[in-house]
Amino acid sequence: MTNSLRTNSVLRRFHGISLSLLFSLSASSAADCAELSLSSSSAKQGQPIEVTYKADSAEDEPIFTFARQTYKLFPSPDNQDGQHIYKAILAPSLELDPGVYTLKNDNASVKLKVLDGKFQMRYLTLPKSKDNFNTSPGEEEAVNAAKETCSPQRFWTQDFTRPSKARTSTPFGVRRTVNGKFLKDYFHSGLDFAGGLGSPVVACAPGVVVMARTGFKLHGNCIAIDHGQGIVSFYIHLQKLHVAQGQQVKAGQLIGRIGQTGRANGPHLHFSIYCNKAASNPSNWFANAIK
Repeated sequence: MTNSLRTNSVLRRFHGISLSLLFSLSASSAADCAELSLSSSSAKQGQPIEVTYKADSAEDEPIFTFARQTYKLFPSPDNQDGQHIYKAILAPSLELDPGVYTLKNDNASVKLKVLDGKFQMRYLTLPKSKDNFNTSPGEEEAVNAAKETCSPQRFWTQDFTRPSKARTSTPFGVRRTVNGKFLKDYFHSGLDFAGGLGSPVVACAPGVVVMARTGFKLHGNCIAIDHGQGIVSFYIHLQKLHVAQGQQVKAGQLIGRIGQTGRANGPHLHFSIYCNKAASNPSNWFANAIK
């Protein structure tokens, strides 16, 4: 009887060790088969790149982390050889220091070299009434809510369209000194198009209007369009809006007119594309866009 009890006890301990080892090996096997990869091993500040995650089994809500931020991965139709493929688009923040960073999740990791964007410096003189970044009540909250939009469907399948035929007057990432004061935390988050007052503004890609507001003190009359999977375009300082919140739009569709509303020292369109809440360089979307 005593020997039998000892034998059973040993078997139970052995069985527990076997199960623990099995679970450990299963987790290790899953990790060995998983892979994170990038469309480019390096990217300038604000340059969008595609992140691909391959796994042998389906995952409900796969994520990865980068520079202390968490990003969602979305199912891709490109599944191959029994693997499940998920994708996301990442743009290193303008404020992120150049260097080598690790993207990782529980099963895989990959390194990305972030390069200095080498942005221009511009010197502006503004009237005192516009030498500030004051906002209307609720303005900042509305704009931030639009930036945080992250619907699961990717609406675009081709390069983005320029929102205006006008020439670009201020490039992406520009630093500014206003009335002799350097704005330490300021980067120009998009492109400025110096079109005439009332010139047409079109949607850069298919999507859904998630913000269409007028009268904001800083942004003026503005529109935000959700293109899916964390990609949101903004059209700021408009004279008129031709779309409403919740409306679906096509690439090239008229959505507004160039204006001088909000904090603007002349008629122009400020156009930006946010990538998972980080400003990305619109020029990278007009040619060789991630599809």
